[in-house]
Amino acid sequence: MKCQPWYPKDFERTLNNTLPEEEVTLLLQKPNCSPRFVYGVLMLPTILKYFIGMDQTVKIDRRMTFATISGYKLYQFSSSSTPVIVPSREPHAVVEGILVFGLNEHQRNAMYEAEGGLMNLVSVQARIFQSDRIDDHDMRSVRTVDAGAFAWKECADGLIPVHSSAWSIDGFLKSPFYDLIAQSQHRQALDSLAQSSEDSRDAKEPSAEERV
Repeated sequence: MKCQPWYPKDFERTLNNTLPEEEVTLLLQKPNCSPRFVYGVLMLPTILKYFIGMDQTVKIDRRMTFATISGYKLYQFSSSSTPVIVPSREPHAVVEGILVFGLNEHQRNAMYEAEGGLMNLVSVQARIFQSDRIDDHDMRSVRTVDAGAFAWKECADGLIPVHSSAWSIDGFLKSPFYDLIAQSQHRQALDSLAQSSEDSRDAKEPSAEERV
């Protein structure tokens, strides 16, 4: 999955994000926070936060990283639809996507509501790159992580195969639906920052009794 200059900055950071080995271990040790592998519109941090009800100011991209899974292929209902994954017996079947760490139960349930219905939550093994410090040298290694992903319940008959291991988000980024969500989230982020600034100002301002 190649990062393009026109991609949103938080998605660009996600694609380039390599978590340290210690941080990956700590995130995996958090109770009830099983990571999720996403491969469609939820790869975009802005869209993911919209669907799980997370404040737009949260830097969730810091807990997201590029990942791959084997044994699945991408399909679409139409050339303009979002993708689904279907199990494949092809020896080199691979899907590229994003692994999301640190989601709590409420957020994972919200993802289930968004992706459920015709999809099953399945267990997958996602491969990620992690950074290691060995003999004062920064190294990268591959780590396999147990995660959950949503896969198509039925067979692939009638679906259109995606002739790539990664779904292109370019068309979606140009859609009115993305613009609507991005603008809504941007307004919420500004409102949240304004409220935080106001709360901070109120906390610093002396009370009437203090001014007497």
